[in-house]
Amino acid sequence: MVVLFGRMIAATYSYGQKYEPFVPGEEMHMTVYYNWGFIWVHAGDADFRTDSLTFNKKSCIRINATGTSLRRWSFIFTLLDHYQSIVDLNGFKPLHYEKNTMEGGYWIHNIYDFDWKKKHLAVFTESKRFPAKDTSYQLKHPLFDVLTATYYLRTINTDSLQTGDTINIPVISDGEFDTYHIVYAGMGSLRKKNEILPCHVYKAVIAKSTFFSKTDPLVVFVSDDTRRLPVYVEANIIVGSVKVFLNPYRGFKVQKKDQTSR
Repeated sequence: MVVLFGRMIAATYSYGQKYEPFVPGEEMHMTVYYNWGFIWVHAGDADFRTDSLTFNKKSCIRINATGTSLRRWSFIFTLLDHYQSIVDLNGFKPLHYEKNTMEGGYWIHNIYDFDWKKKHLAVFTESKRFPAKDTSYQLKHPLFDVLTATYYLRTINTDSLQTGDTINIPVISDGEFDTYHIVYAGMGSLRKKNEILPCHVYKAVIAKSTFFSKTDPLVVFVSDDTRRLPVYVEANIIVGSVKVFLNPYRGFKVQKKDQTSR
């Protein structure tokens, strides 16, 4: 495990972010490569889309994310994931979340409903191993679902970050509460021929996952511009490893001198 020590950022997960680099109508199409021995193969695709809607009389943004493995590689690992989050634009608070995933034959279905006025969270969970269950919780502090947390990371003002800073994001995942410890690894870059793309680099360990390895970090490159796009992701999974490129940046490589990728 890569262990990074840095200053803890106070109140990094407080609501009220004013800057949102994404807008309704944003689409991101990503290509997933899987490492099989010394060979990297195109194994799947991921798509992210946002649109606007009114939900419980609030102006909201809806985020949809899907991930699929290519049929020709299903004998190794089949993945079919769909996530949806509805987020209140006033403070970027999650209101509704649903997860339907199937990874290697193991399926999970979750629904969360957040009532911030009554400080109430309704959670529905079921999976291949566990029967359907309804649970209620009291909301005592800011909380994100995993999809909202991903987009929230794009809103953070990097001007206030120093290399080694840790961003703590409280999440609920598969009905369990956790805190994602995201380490800011400083600036890095991707390169294709003479074109260089400066990026902010983040590292994290996703401990409670049926897909990601528990011993190696997830590395994310976010473009250093107004859109803050997640242009490259690298991670070890339970079997092998993956690289994910935002499609306009396929073919870019991590600059060796930055030493931000293994």
